[in-house]
Amino acid sequence: MPDPGPDLDTDLDPGAAVHPRWGDALLAAQVLVAGAGLIGGVRLRAGAGPVRDRWLEMMRLMLAARPGPVLPWIRIPSSSAAGRLTGGIDIAATLTSGRPVHEKGLLARADSGFIVLGMAERLAGASAAIIGRALDDGESIGSSGTRQASRFSIVALDESTGEDEDLPSALADRLTLDLRLDGLSIRDAVCDPDLAAALARDLPGAETSAKAMGGIHMGDGLLEASAAISMALPGSPIRRALDLVRVARILAMLERKDSVDGEYLATAVRLCLGITLNTSEQPTPEDQPAEADQAQNQEQDQAEDTDDQPPPPPEPPRDDADSDGETTEAEIPEEDMVVAAAAASRAVLAELDRPDRSMASKMARTGKSGGFKSGSRRGRPAGIVSRPPYTEARPDVVSTLRAAIPWQRLRNPDFALRTDGSVPQLRILPSDFRYIRFRHRTESTAIFAVDASGSTAMERLAEAKGAIELLLGDCYVRRDQVALITFRGLTAETLLEPTRSLVRAKRSLTGIPGGGPTPLAGAIRRSLEIAGMVQRRGRSPLIVYLTDGSGNIALDGKPDRVRAREDEKMLARQGAALGYRSILIDISRRPRVTTRELARSMQAQYCPLPIVSASAVNAIVSAELQKGGGQ
Repeated sequence: MPDPGPDLDTDLDPGAAVHPRWGDALLAAQVLVAGAGLIGGVRLRAGAGPVRDRWLEMMRLMLAARPGPVLPWIRIPSSSAAGRLTGGIDIAATLTSGRPVHEKGLLARADSGFIVLGMAERLAGASAAIIGRALDDGESIGSSGTRQASRFSIVALDESTGEDEDLPSALADRLTLDLRLDGLSIRDAVCDPDLAAALARDLPGAETSAKAMGGIHMGDGLLEASAAISMALPGSPIRRALDLVRVARILAMLERKDSVDGEYLATAVRLCLGITLNTSEQPTPEDQPAEADQAQNQEQDQAEDTDDQPPPPPEPPRDDADSDGETTEAEIPEEDMVVAAAAASRAVLAELDRPDRSMASKMARTGKSGGFKSGSRRGRPAGIVSRPPYTEARPDVVSTLRAAIPWQRLRNPDFALRTDGSVPQLRILPSDFRYIRFRHRTESTAIFAVDASGSTAMERLAEAKGAIELLLGDCYVRRDQVALITFRGLTAETLLEPTRSLVRAKRSLTGIPGGGPTPLAGAIRRSLEIAGMVQRRGRSPLIVYLTDGSGNIALDGKPDRVRAREDEKMLARQGAALGYRSILIDISRRPRVTTRELARSMQAQYCPLPIVSASAVNAIVSAELQKGGGQ
């Protein structure tokens, strides 16, 4: 059975004690070094600090002390361009030699080694796709079409701190291990060269590890349990089960075992998913007397109940030859394997229900929640384009030279004939200009349209007011803006223009009157007008309707239910064509078919909510805000 970490008592100091989390961290480093190029890598969740630096230093010391050649250790910032990853034209060498010289990409340089990806949560989607393809294929394709061996493992430094920052799924799905160092004291982070040498002394090389892993047996029951655990995770890729199998085999290989048992799988689940499974539930010494008394009482009750019953039939004779030996996996009934897999799945689901792991808590994080806007003067680099993204954009010198160099022999026949060592003159045309395209996440504006007509009961309107106040507070924390529209009588009224002032918003909510007809069509038109104004200002609008859907006032202000429904559907289709995100919360006692059809016309999220509660409305709108909206 593998310990939560390496046995430091024998390797370092007989009296030393190791924190279990740091022991798991060192065990993860051992698995990474032993499986270099065989597993995707590790997602290291920790902010920049001495604890993370000590873990990285321990891993480098293990690589240095490991038998065999020194493995590459390449650091790549998250802002690296795609051309740097796959390789391109070496500008200096090309200008010196007078002919195109291609340089090796960063992924190819890390072949058989490790890539340390700094601030991985800010990695662009295109770069993540390139890295993910290299992890799958074991090779990278350069700009000239050449294929280069690129079999490596990733150390992704995840520094996300509760905002809506997360690793791109193309990269996160391929990282085998999940390691959390936040909250670990520097006193517990032991960093010692002798310890690293002791941990890496017997680690095999990549080829040896691949051969050894192929010879380690893993029974069908454990394979089914791995698949069951992986399927229990919401949105988990199928490769997660393969990760559990690979890590369990590496753990068995480290202890020179030829088969995998349940303890290795439990340790793999802890390292890959951060979930601790109770593989053996033994009663504590304090509980044993009470359990013994309870069992004795149950036996007495059963004896009294069965006095008048005939004795049970005798058990069939057992084969002594089979009972002398230990029970092998082949002898375990299939039902027991299924029960074990189901128990493991329940343990995973119970762990996922923790507040810090639930999807609702992730959706409730604060932070920017709008969509991405391209063609901006600020933000993160999002690629190279041949046209200026805005009027005052200046060409990027390096990218322009890379685009112009391949054409120099055609434009300048003397480009490769210089023998005096001078740098040839480049001929650059406007078509060679390349520009850096930036994009930034826009802030959101939540536009609430509240039904204040007589068709909505006054008590439910009061509950809606409380829910909106809670939503306004969350939007204020996220630095988003809010707007408020109420509709009653013959028209819709804008009580609150888009603003960040929480005090002003609450003051507007206190004076909402109720009663009268329902001009739902006018409310939809007014919400679309505000959404257009918000979008022109570079923000992402989200329209939230709180209504029972019983509109009876047409756009011209006349009471006509049939024309009102036609106007509502016409405006709903117009909003869907403009691409505005919207939510229709049906607050009627019984959900209506007409309201559902209206939500379908505007391509809105339909949420029937007969009993309006602040928490329910907050969860619905916050989840939609966190999705963002592209522009």
